[in-house]
Amino acid sequence: MKWVRICATGCLALLCGCASLSQMGSPADQAVGQGALKGFRFSGRLAVHQPSGTDTGQIDWTSQGGQQHVELLTPLGSTVAVLDRDPQSIHLVLSDHSEFWATDSEKLTQTVLGYALPLEGLPWWVLGQAAPMGGAILTRDAAGNPDTLSQAGWQIHYANWRQVGEQMLPGSLSLQHEDLAIRLRVDHWVLERGAK
Repeated sequence: MKWVRICATGCLALLCGCASLSQMGSPADQAVGQGALKGFRFSGRLAVHQPSGTDTGQIDWTSQGGQQHVELLTPLGSTVAVLDRDPQSIHLVLSDHSEFWATDSEKLTQTVLGYALPLEGLPWWVLGQAAPMGGAILTRDAAGNPDTLSQAGWQIHYANWRQVGEQMLPGSLSLQHEDLAIRLRVDHWVLERGAK
Protein backbone atom coordinates (compact mmCIF):
# COMPACT_ATOMS: atom_id res chain seq x y z
CA MET A 1 0.00 0.00 0.00
CA LYS A 2 1.25 3.45 -0.90
CA TRP A 3 0.24 4.96 2.43
CA VAL A 4 2.40 2.44 4.27
CA ARG A 5 5.49 3.61 2.35
CA ILE A 6 6.15 6.70 4.44
CA CYS A 7 8.54 9.43 3.39
CA ALA A 8 9.68 11.57 6.31
CA THR A 9 11.67 14.04 4.14
CA GLY A 10 10.76 17.59 5.09
CA CYS A 11 9.08 16.67 8.39
CA LEU A 12 11.50 18.73 10.48
CA ALA A 13 10.67 21.88 8.53
CA LEU A 14 6.97 21.07 8.80
CA LEU A 15 7.07 20.56 12.55
CA CYS A 16 8.91 23.82 13.09
CA GLY A 17 6.56 25.92 10.99
CA CYS A 18 3.05 24.71 11.76
CA ALA A 19 0.25 27.06 12.76
CA SER A 20 -1.60 26.58 16.04
CA LEU A 21 -4.67 24.37 16.15
CA SER A 22 -8.03 25.91 16.85
CA GLN A 23 -9.51 24.96 20.21
CA MET A 24 -12.07 22.19 20.31
CA GLY A 25 -15.50 23.13 21.57
CA SER A 26 -16.95 21.69 24.74
CA PRO A 27 -18.49 18.20 24.60
CA ALA A 28 -21.91 19.85 24.85
CA ASP A 29 -21.32 21.36 21.41
CA GLN A 30 -21.43 17.88 19.91
CA ALA A 31 -25.22 17.61 20.00
CA VAL A 32 -27.08 15.69 17.33
CA GLY A 33 -30.81 15.20 17.55
CA GLN A 34 -31.63 14.72 21.22
CA GLY A 35 -29.19 15.52 23.98
CA ALA A 36 -25.43 15.94 23.90
CA LEU A 37 -22.58 13.51 23.45
CA LYS A 38 -19.80 13.25 25.99
CA GLY A 39 -17.83 11.07 23.62
CA PHE A 40 -18.13 8.63 20.76
CA ARG A 41 -16.29 5.89 18.95
CA PHE A 42 -16.70 4.51 15.48
CA SER A 43 -14.98 1.83 13.47
CA GLY A 44 -15.21 1.33 9.76
CA ARG A 45 -13.48 1.45 6.41
CA LEU A 46 -11.48 4.20 4.76
CA ALA A 47 -10.71 4.83 1.08
CA VAL A 48 -8.39 7.62 -0.04
CA HIS A 49 -8.54 8.68 -3.71
CA GLN A 50 -6.01 11.07 -5.25
CA PRO A 51 -4.29 11.42 -8.64
CA SER A 52 -1.42 9.18 -7.51
CA GLY A 53 -3.83 6.31 -6.81
CA THR A 54 -6.27 4.84 -4.30
CA ASP A 55 -5.49 3.41 -0.88
CA THR A 56 -7.90 1.52 1.36
CA GLY A 57 -7.88 0.38 4.94
CA GLN A 58 -9.71 0.36 8.24
CA ILE A 59 -10.19 3.15 10.76
CA ASP A 60 -10.98 3.19 14.47
CA TRP A 61 -11.75 6.63 15.93
CA THR A 62 -12.37 7.61 19.56
CA SER A 63 -13.41 11.14 20.59
CA GLN A 64 -13.54 12.14 24.25
CA GLY A 65 -14.05 15.86 24.77
CA GLY A 66 -11.11 17.59 23.12
CA GLN A 67 -9.09 14.38 22.76
CA GLN A 68 -8.99 12.33 19.56
CA HIS A 69 -7.44 8.87 19.18
CA VAL A 70 -7.32 7.52 15.63
CA GLU A 71 -5.96 4.19 14.47
CA LEU A 72 -5.37 3.61 10.76
CA LEU A 73 -5.04 -0.02 9.72
CA THR A 74 -4.46 -2.06 6.57
CA PRO A 75 -7.44 -3.91 5.07
CA LEU A 76 -6.27 -6.99 6.99
CA GLY A 77 -6.11 -5.13 10.32
CA SER A 78 -2.40 -4.42 10.79
CA THR A 79 -1.67 -1.00 12.31
CA VAL A 80 -0.30 1.60 9.89
CA ALA A 81 -0.41 4.67 12.14
CA VAL A 82 -1.82 5.89 15.44
CA LEU A 83 -2.73 9.56 15.89
CA ASP A 84 -3.50 11.30 19.17
CA ARG A 85 -4.72 14.88 19.08
CA ASP A 86 -5.55 17.36 21.82
CA PRO A 87 -6.36 21.06 21.41
CA GLN A 88 -2.66 21.97 21.39
CA SER A 89 -0.90 19.32 19.31
CA ILE A 90 -1.01 16.09 17.34
CA HIS A 91 1.21 13.06 17.94
CA LEU A 92 1.59 10.46 15.17
CA VAL A 93 3.27 7.07 15.57
CA LEU A 94 3.94 4.74 12.63
CA SER A 95 4.07 0.96 12.70
CA ASP A 96 7.89 1.10 12.78
CA HIS A 97 7.61 3.24 15.98
CA SER A 98 8.71 6.46 14.24
CA GLU A 99 7.12 9.41 16.05
CA PHE A 100 6.11 12.86 14.83
CA TRP A 101 4.62 15.88 16.61
CA ALA A 102 2.97 18.97 15.14
CA THR A 103 0.24 21.53 15.71
CA ASP A 104 -1.39 21.24 12.27
CA SER A 105 -2.96 17.84 11.59
CA GLU A 106 -3.53 18.35 7.87
CA LYS A 107 0.09 19.35 7.18
CA LEU A 108 1.46 16.54 9.33
CA THR A 109 -0.69 13.79 7.82
CA GLN A 110 -0.09 15.11 4.29
CA THR A 111 3.67 14.94 4.81
CA VAL A 112 3.88 11.66 6.72
CA LEU A 113 0.91 9.66 5.40
CA GLY A 114 0.67 11.18 1.93
CA TYR A 115 -2.80 12.70 2.35
CA ALA A 116 -4.39 15.33 4.59
CA LEU A 117 -6.65 14.11 7.40
CA PRO A 118 -8.66 17.06 8.81
CA LEU A 119 -8.72 16.17 12.50
CA GLU A 120 -9.82 19.70 13.46
CA GLY A 121 -13.20 19.40 11.72
CA LEU A 122 -13.86 15.66 11.58
CA PRO A 123 -14.98 15.25 15.23
CA TRP A 124 -18.01 17.38 14.30
CA TRP A 125 -18.36 16.53 10.62
CA VAL A 126 -18.63 12.81 11.24
CA LEU A 127 -21.65 13.54 13.47
CA GLY A 128 -23.32 15.64 10.78
CA GLN A 129 -22.42 19.00 12.33
CA ALA A 130 -20.47 22.10 11.43
CA ALA A 131 -17.31 22.55 13.49
CA PRO A 132 -17.16 25.65 15.74
CA MET A 133 -14.52 27.27 13.48
CA GLY A 134 -17.40 28.93 11.57
CA GLY A 135 -17.95 29.59 7.88
CA ALA A 136 -20.07 26.48 7.22
CA ILE A 137 -22.87 25.87 4.70
CA LEU A 138 -25.19 22.95 5.55
CA THR A 139 -27.99 21.46 3.47
CA ARG A 140 -30.49 18.83 4.59
CA ASP A 141 -32.25 15.96 2.87
CA ALA A 142 -36.01 15.37 2.74
CA ALA A 143 -35.91 13.60 6.12
CA GLY A 144 -34.18 16.58 7.75
CA ASN A 145 -30.79 14.90 8.10
CA PRO A 146 -27.65 16.71 6.91
CA ASP A 147 -27.03 16.06 3.22
CA THR A 148 -24.01 18.23 2.42
CA LEU A 149 -21.67 20.39 4.49
CA SER A 150 -19.02 22.81 3.22
CA GLN A 151 -16.44 24.14 5.66
CA ALA A 152 -12.72 25.02 5.76
CA GLY A 153 -12.28 24.12 2.10
CA TRP A 154 -13.82 20.65 2.53
CA GLN A 155 -17.10 19.44 1.03
CA ILE A 156 -18.78 16.59 2.91
CA HIS A 157 -21.64 14.48 1.56
CA TYR A 158 -23.65 12.23 3.93
CA ALA A 159 -25.54 9.01 3.23
CA ASN A 160 -27.07 5.98 4.95
CA TRP A 161 -28.39 7.71 8.07
CA ARG A 162 -29.31 5.32 10.86
CA GLN A 163 -30.66 5.53 14.38
CA VAL A 164 -28.09 4.78 17.10
CA GLY A 165 -29.85 4.93 20.45
CA GLU A 166 -31.61 8.30 20.40
CA GLN A 167 -29.26 9.76 17.76
CA MET A 168 -29.44 9.82 13.99
CA LEU A 169 -25.93 9.24 12.67
CA PRO A 170 -24.49 8.77 9.17
CA GLY A 171 -23.36 5.42 7.89
CA SER A 172 -21.08 6.91 5.26
CA LEU A 173 -19.37 10.19 4.45
CA SER A 174 -17.52 11.43 1.38
CA LEU A 175 -15.06 14.27 1.95
CA GLN A 176 -13.56 16.25 -0.93
CA HIS A 177 -10.75 18.81 -0.82
CA GLU A 178 -9.29 19.84 -4.17
CA ASP A 179 -8.11 16.58 -5.81
CA LEU A 180 -8.27 14.54 -2.59
CA ALA A 181 -11.36 12.43 -1.84
CA ILE A 182 -11.79 10.48 1.41
CA ARG A 183 -14.64 8.02 1.85
CA LEU A 184 -15.61 6.74 5.29
CA ARG A 185 -18.01 3.86 5.81
CA VAL A 186 -18.99 3.46 9.46
CA ASP A 187 -19.61 -0.13 10.48
CA HIS A 188 -20.15 0.44 14.21
CA TRP A 189 -20.99 3.41 16.45
CA VAL A 190 -20.59 3.60 20.25
CA LEU A 191 -21.95 6.71 21.99
CA GLU A 192 -21.27 8.05 25.47
CA ARG A 193 -24.03 10.42 26.46
CA GLY A 194 -23.52 13.29 28.85
CA ALA A 195 -25.88 14.19 31.66
CA LYS A 196 -29.21 15.57 30.50
